[in-house]
Amino acid sequence: MPDISPLLNGWSASAEWLDISRMIAGNGAPQALAAVMPAEIALDFRDRFARLALCFSGTGSDGCASCLSWTHDGHPDMITAGKWGAPPGIADCLDFQWQMSLKPVAAPGRLGVIPSAEGLSLPAANSLLKITEEPPAGSRVLFIAERDEFIPTIRSRVWMLRLGGVTEAAISPKAPPGNGMEWALWLEGTRKSSLDDIALEAGAWVLDLCARGEWKLAASCENAVHLAKKRHFSVSMAQDALFAIISEGVNDGKIFGDLREA
Repeated sequence: MPDISPLLNGWSASAEWLDISRMIAGNGAPQALAAVMPAEIALDFRDRFARLALCFSGTGSDGCASCLSWTHDGHPDMITAGKWGAPPGIADCLDFQWQMSLKPVAAPGRLGVIPSAEGLSLPAANSLLKITEEPPAGSRVLFIAERDEFIPTIRSRVWMLRLGGVTEAAISPKAPPGNGMEWALWLEGTRKSSLDDIALEAGAWVLDLCARGEWKLAASCENAVHLAKKRHFSVSMAQDALFAIISEGVNDGKIFGDLREA
């Protein structure tokens, strides 16, 4: 068995962790953070991050009322969506949002933790978009994942942090075809592609649409890809759906009808 002690003990000395720690102490840390790391360090990271984020001075050890509120069960203002170690479902996410809206018990704000975030279903992830973009005043949202597999509309709203040797996912924003000729070339060029290839390229389009503030179109595109993979669409069906949504402005509800998940 490999020795993982350097991993367990060394991540807190990394430049990435030291940077985010200084940002919290300086009251400049992002409101929404997505942290990707090996499972072995996830709990330690959550607790260390929470102690800083819930402390009035951002140091985690100033003896403030919030720091004194920690018990062996955690902190009253650290809210977890669902259960640790499993991605939350829609009901868990709705309860999480309600708890996050409540007044903090002891801290300057609340910290919402979404574990196993790479496993979020699309409906569950979509239900978290608003609170991720606009958490309650003084509060923060923390996504924790083992793999950098966030859906693009979540990724576009968070500050990414990678620890323990995790590298950035190989996907960058890319503009979708912009005119009839570009679409014709894309449709012909991807005719023999796999559905996974289509999904990967569409994910890059979603990132580009998010960067341009076209949130509704990005979400429709993401829904199309999700349903195409879940319902085992043919490549031509996925192509047609993406063309209709992006180029023709057709609402995804009109295309998929009852196939869409609530």
